[in-house]
Amino acid sequence: MVTVTIKFCKFKHAYMNTSCIQVFKRNYLSNTVEEKAEKTIHPFKQIHPWKSVKEFADDLLNNIIYNKDGLLVLNKPYGIPRGNGNNEFNKTNYVSNSVHYTLEDALPYICSQLKYPQLTISKCPEKYMSGITLLATDAKVLHAIELAYTRSYFFGNTYWVVTVGVPSVPSHSYRLALKLISNPQYKHHKTILTSKWSINEEKYRKIKIFKARYEIISNSTLNLCSLLKLRASTESRHAIRLFASTFLYTPILGDNIFSSQIQKVGDTYVNIDPFLSVPALQKLDKRLLQLLGLYSNQQEIIPVHIHLKSTLLPLFFGEDILLEAPLPPFFNWTCKQLEFKHLMQNNVPSEQSI
Repeated sequence: MVTVTIKFCKFKHAYMNTSCIQVFKRNYLSNTVEEKAEKTIHPFKQIHPWKSVKEFADDLLNNIIYNKDGLLVLNKPYGIPRGNGNNEFNKTNYVSNSVHYTLEDALPYICSQLKYPQLTISKCPEKYMSGITLLATDAKVLHAIELAYTRSYFFGNTYWVVTVGVPSVPSHSYRLALKLISNPQYKHHKTILTSKWSINEEKYRKIKIFKARYEIISNSTLNLCSLLKLRASTESRHAIRLFASTFLYTPILGDNIFSSQIQKVGDTYVNIDPFLSVPALQKLDKRLLQLLGLYSNQQEIIPVHIHLKSTLLPLFFGEDILLEAPLPPFFNWTCKQLEFKHLMQNNVPSEQSI
């Protein structure tokens, strides 16, 4: 057993005990690493930083994109629902340190601060998306928003998404159908995207037409991911997730619901029977996890990378309005980690390019 005497551990002593030096270095370095770990919080764990509904509402007020003629536009945070309605994916999507606030919870405070008698949510991305949210002060404004969406010819909304993998072609357009299918064996329904449907199905609205145009903005380092600009006619029934997985074969980063509906056999991707696929964590390349600063057992904190970046309102009270929402901090951080070229070269395609 080695005994270290305190009096030999003084820095000014010319003959400092060697054992004491080793103990000092070990303790000092250990404490430094622990302090650094405590101070460093992963961006995916800071998505919901609020401590109260008021703090949350104040943050929304600080993220107002547009406020004119009875139209209020907010940049909705990720993981925040419109209201307290049921969400079928609440148990399969995860937000680290999540809060249970909704946009509707914040409306009374926002109204009081902006001196509005009331506000009604008109258009809002689903809970596990971020981006442009439209609110109206009265029925007249609500009607004007609906008319503008009708004039936008399906492509009023532009999303930025990060995909796992690179699409086979840099840009393409699709006209597909969202269809509800059933299987007596499983006694429930599933939504699929299909390129085949009958005239009667469309005539009697048994399907919902889904139109999409996408363009690759940039590929990541090592070509592990792509950043896409996607114009889509609807996001209902999680159409964007379905489209990325089952047609582009590049699931959205963080989507643990529909990623399992494709499987790679050799060098080819194939679609899995939706009734046989089970929601599960994405199979991510170890190099991608390293770039994101995560271990495999931390993968569940990765948010779904879909952001409603811009919305066009043609002839809204006689004026064309293009609304744009900055990327949320976690999304921007991911882009930097993956070294997408648009951030380094500022070479972002114009809104009219696709």
